[in-house]
Amino acid sequence: MTSSKHWEGIGTTQSAVLRYLRRNDSASRAEIADCCGVTAAAVSMMTRDLIKRGIVVEGARRPSGRGAPHIDLTLNSAIGYAIGIHASRFSITLMLLDFKGKLVDEIELIGLYETFAEARSAMQEGHKTLLERNHIPHRLLIGAGIAMPTRFQRGIAPLHLAPEVTSWDEPGLYESIRQALGCPVLIENDANAAAMGEMALGNAANHQDFVYIYLSEGIGSGIILGKQRYRGHLGNAGEIGLLLPLERPRPSFTDLAAWCKNHLGQIPDGRSQAVWHRFLSENVSVLDGWIERTGPEIARLGFMLNAVLAPAAIYLGGTLPQVVRQRLAVWLDFSALDTLNGTQVVQPEICLPDISATDTVAFGAAAMVLHNVAQPDAGES
Repeated sequence: MTSSKHWEGIGTTQSAVLRYLRRNDSASRAEIADCCGVTAAAVSMMTRDLIKRGIVVEGARRPSGRGAPHIDLTLNSAIGYAIGIHASRFSITLMLLDFKGKLVDEIELIGLYETFAEARSAMQEGHKTLLERNHIPHRLLIGAGIAMPTRFQRGIAPLHLAPEVTSWDEPGLYESIRQALGCPVLIENDANAAAMGEMALGNAANHQDFVYIYLSEGIGSGIILGKQRYRGHLGNAGEIGLLLPLERPRPSFTDLAAWCKNHLGQIPDGRSQAVWHRFLSENVSVLDGWIERTGPEIARLGFMLNAVLAPAAIYLGGTLPQVVRQRLAVWLDFSALDTLNGTQVVQPEICLPDISATDTVAFGAAAMVLHNVAQPDAGES
């Protein structure tokens, strides 16, 4: 991800140690050896190198029965930082994480970003503000993860932007972001970024395999198999919105907004979670109608994902207000589906994201940078 001297020469197993410490906050050498499947001698050598680099620090001693006390190891939170940016037509959200993956600060810039020049300017402004007001030298920034509604393709223009942001399409979009921010950049679609954040720093049940359904202006998903992000050909795995015919109701924010406007005549500007939560609370009958209309569609999507991937869990995330996602989650109880005709299926656990950040996509974009320290990433970079 970056050429910083701190990360040069770090191997795959050392990267796994960093990820384990980030998820668990601290661990002894013996616990690290058990987790990573290596010998105590190998862990001792690896951690000695990481301590010398300043990436890992020794902490408190813990009694360990009859033997010598364990010394807890933890990450040096100030060795480097990552910025995650969630860019959409309605807002630009930036989050700053320290090396432990803890939130340092965040900024939400509400607006209507019709052109990419406007969006890029907001990213640059927010990026500068986060570093300056937290007194973080630019040299300590590992990189920035940018999440936006996009697919990937071959050719001169590797990004195929979603319909709501096609006005952002311009030559050299990636390079212009990198120059504006002045740091290494990763670009990922919003669903994958949210799934990465959940996998790296959420997922309290520690599921090995899960699908993260992302409900926003459109519908997408991020797929985690064996605790690894599955990106598919060119990074386009998880485009589940394509499974729904366009004439059918869609469990998306765009569809919900259109339904409410058709029934009430007026809806809130933008996509503020607080504003929409209040609006829907005041118009419960309209929301009830939309849930009845779109619930069967989320059930079909979930059932298809379960049939093909057999995940341990399905997470229901996205910018769609949480109160709406909670009600849609009920439809993912496959035992209630009429189409099964009594056929038994293994029911995955249905979860709302464990990550409690105000913007799980921005958080995930920053977590993606930390996750990929010293490792090549398959995304656009």
